[in-house]
Amino acid sequence: MEKIIDIEERIPTLKERRKKRTNRRFLMLIAIFVITLLTLLYFQSPLSHIAKITVEGNHLKSKEYYIKHSGLGKGDSLWEFKRNTVENLLKEQKIVKNVSVKRNWPNDITISVTEYQQVAYLKENDHYNLVLSDGTILHLNNTPSSLNMPILVGFEDEKTRMKMIHQLNELNNELISLISQVNALPNDSNPYAIQMFMNDGFEVRASIPTLADKLKYYPSIISQVKKGEKGVIDLEVGTFYRSYNSEYGASTK
Repeated sequence: MEKIIDIEERIPTLKERRKKRTNRRFLMLIAIFVITLLTLLYFQSPLSHIAKITVEGNHLKSKEYYIKHSGLGKGDSLWEFKRNTVENLLKEQKIVKNVSVKRNWPNDITISVTEYQQVAYLKENDHYNLVLSDGTILHLNNTPSSLNMPILVGFEDEKTRMKMIHQLNELNNELISLISQVNALPNDSNPYAIQMFMNDGFEVRASIPTLADKLKYYPSIISQVKKGEKGVIDLEVGTFYRSYNSEYGASTK
């Protein structure tokens, strides 16, 4: 016969369960209250505001320049701004190729920028401007103390200049370092004819569209020139070498 459990025997168990549920609810309310209080205290404290902004990877512009254009400032809320918004603001600067903005614990910001590479100087009259790998021209207030990149002369035409920049981007650093000056000398038969003066004393004549492909043979060509002799290397159509004596006359060194 099935045993009948008296309700009075079950009351202590029910009371215990009810007490545990009540305690859990109370503890949960306490936890919510504490978390809410700490959150409010955090957002009212200096820890929720930007204390330091670090800029990495900048060469063309100062740290202050990037902070100004980011729209961020010390004391601003660490959480109210959107990273994508700040990154898009900085990408509007022509010199910026890539940028990332990170929040660092406890309340610092790091702006990491990748600027377009410097490839040449553009000479206009007696003034020099900086040319970047994407074609951007940065106007310089003063003449650079060291003209350690190719100097472009006569490249006022944007189409011609962009083709030249594209070719320079294709050259390795070793070849770039050998180029002193590039003169644009367009003519009826070749609107992209150029004359290059090299830092090792040679002159190169070439056509812009084929420059990168042909100039890679430059070290091999000059290695075959008689020691102490300098001259003109013509890469415009084929590959020809003529000494300065034969090109300009015996009086030219």
